Amino acid sequence: MSTDEAVARPRPRVVLPVIAWVAFGLAVLANLWGLYAPSQPGPALFPGADKLAHAGSFALVTLTGLLAGVRPRPFVVGVAAHAVVSEVVQATLLPSRSGDVADLAADVVGIALGWLAWSLIRRRRRASATRRPVRRDEPAGTGPDR
Repeated sequence: MSTDEAVARPRPRVVLPVIAWVAFGLAVLANLWGLYAPSQPGPALFPGADKLAHAGSFALVTLTGLLAGVRPRPFVVGVAAHAVVSEVVQATLLPSRSGDVADLAADVVGIALGWLAWSLIRRRRRASATRRPVRRDEPAGTGPDR
């Protein structure tokens, strides 16, 4: 293989998946800490802040997991099941915590927001991948497509 062939061939993009998996791992750890810490982590900044934290945490787990390449439907079902289990555990096994249906609703909203963000990112990536780049040596609106 000549050096020209080696230069012309694009390198596989390995860094992005690694970053996605690291982000997913960190999101899962933060989610688990927030849900299963013996007492509620941090002070309440304003009324309903815990609902915002629930939604944000589950949105981040869902988005980063999907960006990392986890199969969407089973993953989202698993995250939703985890949301239910976490509220049951808080209500029954953690004495200074309480399970709350409103927290569960916030978890589900977060999952939906994570799925929506992933869908929009995926749609945008697909759209940009299907566009034919305009060559510099041909005027716009000409070429084999026209």
